[in-house]
Amino acid sequence: MNVKDLVTVYNQYYSHSNLRVFFVSGHTDEIEEITDFDGKGHHASQSLGIYVLLSRTETQLIKLVSLNFEDLGIIEISLNDLGDEIKHDWTSYLKKVISYLKQAGYRINRGMDILIYSNLPNEVGLSSTKSVEALTDTMLKTLYE
Repeated sequence: MNVKDLVTVYNQYYSHSNLRVFFVSGHTDEIEEITDFDGKGHHASQSLGIYVLLSRTETQLIKLVSLNFEDLGIIEISLNDLGDEIKHDWTSYLKKVISYLKQAGYRINRGMDILIYSNLPNEVGLSSTKSVEALTDTMLKTLYE
């Protein structure tokens, strides 16, 4: 799926202008297990990765939908309730990064409508969790400087 297709899908879920598009590649780690703690690892990025399309809103809600978990529908998270419970499935990674950035002084005071799509294969060790966390950090720092 290309960015143009993703914009079309985004507009089926949400209706906003000022759409922002972010991408982060997955990566692989080639680690010599014995020397792992000496820092001898080789990292490689790739063309596969995670796309995030988002618009800021005037609400206190973050609405998230993943094309990889469409059966879960749109998940809503309140900016006023970023507690530790894991009731929001895959969105817990984003929720935690938002919480940390707010604690660090970023004024994340407006909601967002977010669509996420990954062309990384599931469960093959391409560090999608790290990618989601890094991408969330980058996009929030960009939007809420």
